Amino acid sequence: MQQTRQGSLKQLITAQFVNNPQEWLEMNISTSGLLNLTIVSNRFVGLSIPQRKEQVLSFLDQSQVPHFSPGFFSLYTLQEAESLNISRPQVINEASIYTWQDLAISAANPQNLSQAQVREPRVPRTVTFYSFKGGVGRTTALTHVAWILAMRGRKVVAVDLDLEAPGLSTALNLNPQPKYGIVDYFYERSYLPEGSSPSISVSQIFGEVRIPNATGRLFVVPAGDLNLDYLSKVDDLRATTIIGSGDNLWSVFSSEIIEQLKPDILLVDSRTGINQWGAFSLLQAADEVIIFLFPNEQNRQGIDLLLQSLQVLKNLSINFVFTPVPDVTEVGMAKVRKIWKSLYEKINKITYENDERNEDETYSSGLDLDEPQSEVADPLVVPYLSPIALAENYPVPALVDYYTRIANFIDEETDDLQRRTVLSSTDNRWEIIENLQFPEVNAADPRQNLSLLFQRTTDFERFLDDTTCLIRGRKGTGKTALYWLLLQHSEVAQKLARGRLDNTVCFSSHGRFYESRPSRDEFRVIHRSLQEGGSWEAFWRGYLLLRAFQEEHFSFPRGQQGKKFSDFKEIINNLSKERWQYEHTQALVQLSTEPRLQLIVKDAIDIINEKARKQSQIIWFLYDDLDEDLPEEGEVRQQALTGLFQFVQSCDARRLTAIRFKIFLREDIWNRLSFDNKSHFNGRDILLQWTRIDFLRLALRQAIQSTKFKNLVDRFSPVESIDQASEEAIDRALELLWGSRRRRGDKAKYVSRWVYERLTDSSSTTFPRSLSILLQGAKEQELSYRGQTSIKSPTDRLLRGKSLEIGLKKASEERCSAIKEEYPNLSRFFDSLKDVSALLSKEELQTIWRESAQDVISSFDNFAIFLSEIGLAEWREKEQRYKFADIYVYGFEMIRKGTV
Repeated sequence: MQQTRQGSLKQLITAQFVNNPQEWLEMNISTSGLLNLTIVSNRFVGLSIPQRKEQVLSFLDQSQVPHFSPGFFSLYTLQEAESLNISRPQVINEASIYTWQDLAISAANPQNLSQAQVREPRVPRTVTFYSFKGGVGRTTALTHVAWILAMRGRKVVAVDLDLEAPGLSTALNLNPQPKYGIVDYFYERSYLPEGSSPSISVSQIFGEVRIPNATGRLFVVPAGDLNLDYLSKVDDLRATTIIGSGDNLWSVFSSEIIEQLKPDILLVDSRTGINQWGAFSLLQAADEVIIFLFPNEQNRQGIDLLLQSLQVLKNLSINFVFTPVPDVTEVGMAKVRKIWKSLYEKINKITYENDERNEDETYSSGLDLDEPQSEVADPLVVPYLSPIALAENYPVPALVDYYTRIANFIDEETDDLQRRTVLSSTDNRWEIIENLQFPEVNAADPRQNLSLLFQRTTDFERFLDDTTCLIRGRKGTGKTALYWLLLQHSEVAQKLARGRLDNTVCFSSHGRFYESRPSRDEFRVIHRSLQEGGSWEAFWRGYLLLRAFQEEHFSFPRGQQGKKFSDFKEIINNLSKERWQYEHTQALVQLSTEPRLQLIVKDAIDIINEKARKQSQIIWFLYDDLDEDLPEEGEVRQQALTGLFQFVQSCDARRLTAIRFKIFLREDIWNRLSFDNKSHFNGRDILLQWTRIDFLRLALRQAIQSTKFKNLVDRFSPVESIDQASEEAIDRALELLWGSRRRRGDKAKYVSRWVYERLTDSSSTTFPRSLSILLQGAKEQELSYRGQTSIKSPTDRLLRGKSLEIGLKKASEERCSAIKEEYPNLSRFFDSLKDVSALLSKEELQTIWRESAQDVISSFDNFAIFLSEIGLAEWREKEQRYKFADIYVYGFEMIRKGTV
């Protein structure tokens, strides 16, 4: 890189000739590439001028760093420098660059630039519209963008600094025109006698463009009245003028116009090309520049030169608009993209080299290994528009949409700057962080306001389908939340279903909604009894009837029809609702094993179905906690679940259309279940998986339970409806919490993607509970930095990358505890993963399996399939290795280095 080459050369010469604090060196490269040196050193004592020069040239020839052609060499001893009053040069800083010459010299000599901190962004921002050549629609674009921003509620000040060819006020049809313009304002202040006050105030040089129905305002500062006096003043004005107060012309004007109007944004129409007012607009006025160019070689060469110069300005944001593009077909756009890609790479290189963010604000390298590189963003393009070319005034309402992307970009940057201003207020930032809370959904708690926390996912519509009877998913994906939603929060469920549950009645056939239910011990007893006679299908049928009777949704028929139910009535009539007892188990065994009672139970269920059908009702019978209550040993779980699904099939066969089932079951249990006609449930099941947009919606829903954070979102990134909002809108709101979608430079990192992927296992299952733990852990870590003045706090978000990393580790620890509890027989295997690479060859994993899990799963192939099913690890064909999911790597203390 150029800076390294020049800096290295300066360091070599300094090391050779500067040996104490009194000695010094100034090195400048001319814009034509000549090396100019001033060296004050006692190395020259006793040497003539030619000898000194020969000594320096000999050293340069012997140095390993490529050097420049020699220019002027001024070589002095300390005594000579003192007698001639030669002093050290001042360090160049950005504030001293006023002209193109200043810029060119600074670009040629990056080694002389000040390393002082980059200034804080100015509020409001000034955006300069610039073009290297004319006729590209720069002024036209500014008028349309200013109009769009005013329509959106922004207070906009548009300034005409195209002083040699003004026309902004005419283009915007400003009427009436102000008495004076910015040329009069600048001229008076340039030649004002010391001690005198100006007669032209800033309030006399702008007018307002009235826009019907606009919620914002548009003010225009014209160049001035075009007459002979204007010509004289423009020719006499110097853009580099420093007035008596020591301020330049722009700083005086901007401070006064901001004080007068309190605008949200200033838009500057710059002079075209390389001239003093173009430099003024870019180097003194601009916080951001939008460069307009026609997609041809002339413009590209000019912009290349501009970028080569502007790289020394750390504070200047640069963007491009191609206009007017005559051919927007694929062929024409290929030419645009070729130029754009070249410019984009140069801009990203400049941005990356100038990036001075605090190290604590970025993620550790270990967390970014899987992140994809960003693609080149689409260029901003405005096609050739004949109505624009023929129009006398702007904007042209029918063509405003062509300029919306430019306005969107400015709008987003303005919001970003405003929120940085809010978050950079130390006290305000810590108050918001302290107020953060990330409550988990606990549908079993009747006190929780589920309407605020429950996230309606893309699976929810399919879940509501009456024919959907099997809800599969990993533990922790929300199956139980759906179960409790229907039973404990029926009003919320009705609202979320948007009318689809109006005629639906929900009962818990098995699950924790009732404390009175059979436990593992009871199921073992029932299993032994059924082996002697009866069936699990008959058991589930009798169990359902018992629940319906206890919920008073079944009553015994009267008269002659009811006589056949007398034995059944005697069995269940006196059973307690409060607690599951011996009598309950014996009753169900009796209903499941005696042939006559089995037939009577079928008839009773027919009665339930018919009653519901006549009342235009659908009854949903819900089953949850089957994995916990059905013991795995002795085939209990396998046979019990087989019987349950056979019961569902028999109800379908009997056309019991008013009776429907919702069975919540762990995915791995379903996969290992084997029974006849299992395919009957294809298309009648759903696999609960959180898409990224659903997951991010949940994150925002949790975060806005904090009042202060919600106020922040409402102010800068309002989301009217979380369920209806786009992923981009959700992302924008969450940036306030955890940062931008990308880091600076050409390797963009999307924080929302990072969070989602790190909380997703190898089977593409994402865990909502892990999100709450990650965010809570990140909050606690962030608060630990409070009061540590040596650690810089980010100004664009509340939670820095390091805090998110710590939160991820806590989420991973919880997830690892959950999977160990879920599969206790594999505890030795889980423990053996400590200090093991998260990317293992087949042989390495086989070794671990033999030592810790072969006695549990005897076949390695089955073991590998099992790891994939439970989302712990997956086979990577490209690397020929097993990769363990990040959500488990940190909790099991595995070594992540080398994973990709």
